[in-house]
Amino acid sequence: MKSELIEKIKKRFKHEWLLIKVDRMDLRSTTPVSGRLLAHSPLRDEIYKKSIRAKGITLIDYSDNVLPKGYAVAF
Repeated sequence: MKSELIEKIKKRFKHEWLLIKVDRMDLRSTTPVSGRLLAHSPLRDEIYKKSIRAKGITLIDYSDNVLPKGYAVAF
């Protein structure tokens, strides 16, 4: 797959977890900007399993701005 803006990828896959190989970041904010979609699934565990084999800088993200019930984010 070709590189795409992460926001564009997120719009294509509603209510799914995404595994993205990051190829460009905003260095000022350390925010991933674009990358290649490696996997997507409504099940978070499937993405975690696939992330083990991924190389380089990867991002696991949920496609919507609101997480499913029962999930939280920590920084």
